[in-house]
Amino acid sequence: MKFAVNSQEMKVYDRNTSEFFGVPGIVLMERASLKVVESIEKWLGDRNIDRRVRALVICGVGNNGGDGACIARLLRQKGIYVNICIVGDYTKCSDLLLKQLKILEKYGTTPDTFSNIRDNKCASEWDIIVDALFGIGLSRPVSGDFAEAVRYINDCKSERKSDLLVTSVDIPSGINADNGKICGSAVKADITVTFNQIKLGHILYPGCEYLGKLIVEDVGITDDSFMSKEPGAFFYDEDIADLLPKRPLDGNKGTNGKVLIIAGAKDISGACLLAANSCMKAGAGMVRIFTASENAEVIKALLPEAMLVTYEDFEPFNDKLELCFGWASAVVLGPGIGTMQSGYELTKQTLSGYKGNLVVDADALNLVASHHELRELMSNYARNGRKLIITPHLGEFARLFDRDVRDCKEHILEYPRDLAENLHCTVVCKDARTVIADSKEKKIYINMSGNDGMATAGSGDVLSGILGAFMAFDRSAFEIACLGVYLHGLAGDRGALEKGKHSMVASDIIIGMEDILREI
Repeated sequence: MKFAVNSQEMKVYDRNTSEFFGVPGIVLMERASLKVVESIEKWLGDRNIDRRVRALVICGVGNNGGDGACIARLLRQKGIYVNICIVGDYTKCSDLLLKQLKILEKYGTTPDTFSNIRDNKCASEWDIIVDALFGIGLSRPVSGDFAEAVRYINDCKSERKSDLLVTSVDIPSGINADNGKICGSAVKADITVTFNQIKLGHILYPGCEYLGKLIVEDVGITDDSFMSKEPGAFFYDEDIADLLPKRPLDGNKGTNGKVLIIAGAKDISGACLLAANSCMKAGAGMVRIFTASENAEVIKALLPEAMLVTYEDFEPFNDKLELCFGWASAVVLGPGIGTMQSGYELTKQTLSGYKGNLVVDADALNLVASHHELRELMSNYARNGRKLIITPHLGEFARLFDRDVRDCKEHILEYPRDLAENLHCTVVCKDARTVIADSKEKKIYINMSGNDGMATAGSGDVLSGILGAFMAFDRSAFEIACLGVYLHGLAGDRGALEKGKHSMVASDIIIGMEDILREI
């Protein structure tokens, strides 16, 4: 597990390191600058440049600019020809920047003006540009000379391409470190060197597309500086084998979970097949499918391991479903059930009559969003200790939360927590970066596995099946959701390696999951 911090959290940890633990800010700045220079040296070491290397360091007036001035000095001491310029009101320079400029001047380098650089220095002048304009504190739109500086850096990169290294200090200038938004314009870096903690803006779209290679360096701002106030967001990046609980050696098909998949309206067999297949492949001991009778033959042919209960459009299915509830240790409700009367009745009976752990997906979520009585049943479902996980994609989430999709995307770090508290459940808000929130948890999870090839029909059905299987774990609903989403993304990454993002389909995700779990 790793944390992802916002700008305010990072500033507090930085301040705690200096003020409580007594590590001077200028020492932290020196360490950070050394790490940036090391990354630049690695790039230079891979190239055969038979002349003196030239670097431009563009600084703002804050402490990120102080890092830049320190980097300029260290590069100069490595024999690199360095130009440095300050963008912004010189009278507003931070104390650490002024100290670094005084040190730099004693080594014989004084700042130039950005206007002189812009008007008289073309892209061919530089082998390296260091972006030290803003750092993590930016929230306002980039304008004036700052926007000109961002444009100059990007224009130089467009012209020189791989012959020019653009290095951003902490985060590319123009990216909001709290949400990854672009503040008008942003530097497109080749490498971004950040310190100790990854920032939210590093992992959220579209900001994450501007980083180039992200390098996280230790400069001494350790977890001790949390001082019992840990960051509010985390992600996984470790081996899934280290996260999944071990299967009991003396277990049987019953103890490994009996999952009921309520899926598939008339002639809609794909959703229930994908959900049931992924559930079995994720480790469920037994799977029973409750579906429309028209789907029976294809399910028998393609998934003979699953048990099958069917219903006709014209018959009441309450008694059949009640018997299935009594058998199941977990239920997956929603894939392909439709939003007509039968789908409504399935959703209503499950939310009112089932007493176990539940995953709700797809059509069932749309029914809940459009029927007040179903929403009331859902909001009361997990109050007595039952686990409830809902898995809306952004469109379904917007309907449940009664906002437009754009607004929900803008607030994807906040709204899932609000909906989780409203419905007393675990919310898996599926997007390019899936966010998971729980009414009982202070932290949110941001998923880093997966790829755009998973934006394909049936991908969500595969996830719901995985979560159904994982309900057998002795873990909280929040932990189950985080593990399931992480494995789902890893399986998608494996599928993309085998099939390519353009050609991958949902069943390839299941195959990718099989490969991963086989290696455990």
